Amino acid sequence: MKSLLIAAAVALVGCTVVPADTAYQACRVIEVAAAEAEMAPAWYISAGKVLDRCGVSEARERAEESACAAHRRNGYQCEGQQ
Repeated sequence: MKSLLIAAAVALVGCTVVPADTAYQACRVIEVAAAEAEMAPAWYISAGKVLDRCGVSEARERAEESACAAHRRNGYQCEGQQ
């Protein structure tokens, strides 16, 4: 699953031209994974940037919240929180 997400992100961010349907499907896969998977905090931030480019509203804000939750799961405080 992780390799599929990486490939999708590279296709969307890079100079590769992909069919619109393929780009939509890749965006959707990343959106679902970001909402349902437990990943490292940095992954959420990267996914938020890609989803922002996909046109997903509030993608970066939700990514930051998910990254913060991942930090808490790992026993750390979120950056900027005390």
